[in-house]
Amino acid sequence: MNPIEADVLVIGAGAAGIAAARSAHEAGAKVSLVSLAGGATALSSGVAWGHARDPFAQWAAGDVFRLGGRYVTVAGWVIANAQGALASLLDLGAVTGMVGVVDLATHPSWSAKLIAETLGARIVSAPFAPEGETFRETAARFDTDGIAEGVAARLRASCEGLGAVLFPPVLGLRRDDVSARMTAVLGVPVGEAAGGAGDPTGVRFERAMRRWVPDAVRVIRGRATVLAGSRAAARLDDGNTVRARAIVLATGGLTGGGVVFDGALREATAGAPMWTRTRERIAARSGAERGADPSAWFADGQPRGVGVRVDARRRVLDVDGEAAVAPWLFAAGEVATALDGEGLVDALASGARAGAEAARHARGG
Repeated sequence: MNPIEADVLVIGAGAAGIAAARSAHEAGAKVSLVSLAGGATALSSGVAWGHARDPFAQWAAGDVFRLGGRYVTVAGWVIANAQGALASLLDLGAVTGMVGVVDLATHPSWSAKLIAETLGARIVSAPFAPEGETFRETAARFDTDGIAEGVAARLRASCEGLGAVLFPPVLGLRRDDVSARMTAVLGVPVGEAAGGAGDPTGVRFERAMRRWVPDAVRVIRGRATVLAGSRAAARLDDGNTVRARAIVLATGGLTGGGVVFDGALREATAGAPMWTRTRERIAARSGAERGADPSAWFADGQPRGVGVRVDARRRVLDVDGEAAVAPWLFAAGEVATALDGEGLVDALASGARAGAEAARHARGG
């Protein structure tokens, strides 16, 4: 097989990987992106949170995302410090008047009574009974032309005097316009609550983010393993090789598969040294086989976070925590949790920086 050539190879197509691929492309690099799955991005609630807002503010546009906002979750929590969210979610901060909460009683994870009490809202009886349906199944029904509009029309009489109508996370699985279609019929904002892991909001969030990948970026489906040596190269699971000038690891943490535990915690793609968030190195062999205390991975009862450690340019550091493993190996997102923050916009920020630095290295900088 002829090897694939790239200036920058990004491994992982979640939030950090997409940001890295886009920023490297914008810096003039020829980019290949290895995509196995969306990782933790597909588990999104639909709300973007974190501290580093710039990349999200730069890229969020159109009618899919909005910046800022205040949202309620299916569990009744109010998110007051969101950086942004899917436009289909109901922004409580923009609502004037009372909210009506649609009672889909057949969904066990949705309690209209709990949400109504949290918001001081009014319960609205559902005009249909999706008995036994999951959120995804109901959301898929709303994708069909006419279904969402019909439900909204049947709600009109019971929603008189309301300032907005809130659904559980069911406003579309493959389409992004369901809330807008229902809003047009009812004449007041129609939105949904932030979902949980695996809910339709995460499916739509991941798909919307993938639109940020420039057409010029070559997307390779599968898994990649970084090859040891002085040159940047990776072996694909189909046996082909990608040769690059720089590589960005954006493979995720334990959820995304960038970090694995098989008797020891290890970085799965390049075999890079692992660290806790508090910058304590995790031995290559650790855990019960070494008699290590698992509580060392926690501080004050909270996970410290584990991942590779990076320098200011986001190059992966070696066992001494000072020298780079290789001048061409960079990392972003949850796999680099030893230094990164938390949340989607932090992953975007670290990916954008890693992509730019990888492109700089590819140019000889």
